[in-house]
Amino acid sequence: MTRSVPIPAIRYALVLAGATAIACSKPTLSREGGDAAAAPEASPAFTDAIAPDESPLAIVPSALPSLPCGAGHRMKVRFYDVGQGLAALLELPDGRHILVDAGDSAHRSDCGDVCTAANHHLIARLREDLGGAPIDLLWITHPHSDHIGGAPDVLDAFRVGAYADNGRDTGKAEVRRARSAAQTHGVSLYTVDPEHPGSPLGGTAELTFTPIVPSKWPAACAHDANECSIGLRVDYCASSILFTGDAEHAEEGLLDTRGPVTLLQVAHHGSETSTTPAFLSRVKPRYAVISSGKPKEGLNREYCHPRALIVQRLSRVLGGEASKTTVAFDGLRCDRAKASDWIAVPSSDHLWATARDGDIALTTTGDGTFLAQ
Repeated sequence: MTRSVPIPAIRYALVLAGATAIACSKPTLSREGGDAAAAPEASPAFTDAIAPDESPLAIVPSALPSLPCGAGHRMKVRFYDVGQGLAALLELPDGRHILVDAGDSAHRSDCGDVCTAANHHLIARLREDLGGAPIDLLWITHPHSDHIGGAPDVLDAFRVGAYADNGRDTGKAEVRRARSAAQTHGVSLYTVDPEHPGSPLGGTAELTFTPIVPSKWPAACAHDANECSIGLRVDYCASSILFTGDAEHAEEGLLDTRGPVTLLQVAHHGSETSTTPAFLSRVKPRYAVISSGKPKEGLNREYCHPRALIVQRLSRVLGGEASKTTVAFDGLRCDRAKASDWIAVPSSDHLWATARDGDIALTTTGDGTFLAQ
């Protein structure tokens, strides 16, 4: 059962691998399981009685002062090369981690060795990049296999504090496996949707988390899971990241993105079904990342992402130097693709693509710029 849980605005810090995080407060959102009783207002000395061995997250009073924006603290985002899928690890300036999507299952029958290798690569890189720290939030944008398929493996391999999805298609095999793995490991389940737009993580004046969902799902959501994607915006001082999942034209037109963003995760792997001129004119990104499979490899034999039109459109908006080329599909039909349909498109040096660049690591100090590492 899904219930709305009002969580009092308690200033708290998360203890992660022995380090105390920046003080923050939690909003209201939908949490699954248990009765939702309103907790009394807490004093600054409040301590939630959660033993460290019962949860990867312990709530304790914060003794840290607020830090000035951009005071040397870095936020890093890693887009992993998981083939035709999406998996991005956000390392926050306070030490917490958010994983947005988890790539595909290693056992997807119509993908074969490509998905197996991509899944193993993701788990190996997460082990290295987390360095023993937990994933504080696993955020699943929508229940397509190339976004949720790898979630059970992530939940089995790492400590995860909270799992959030859009609450739809719970009878679908991929969703059942992911949610079952979360429950097995005692991970808190949250539904984020138009009725429950809260974030499972609390923020501060310098670091905020905003779920980006429409006020109601578009009609297309009833038959296309892409159009029910739950986006996530993270703001750190003057820098921001917007994750869009696979939101397409109908949903993009309904989204309030809370203004321009610094870095955009390009929706639907650079398909022409997303990233409209109207959407880009509202978002005005300075940098962007396309996560997609390589041409004619694995599942991208069926999808032919990214499209040349979208690479060209993004490059015009991003500006910068046209010092790169991105191989993109410029044919009429993917199922009849010829070698000549894949062309090298001159593209902005502010545009990255996993098919070309492999794993991508970008950092910011909150100054409104992202630098590749």
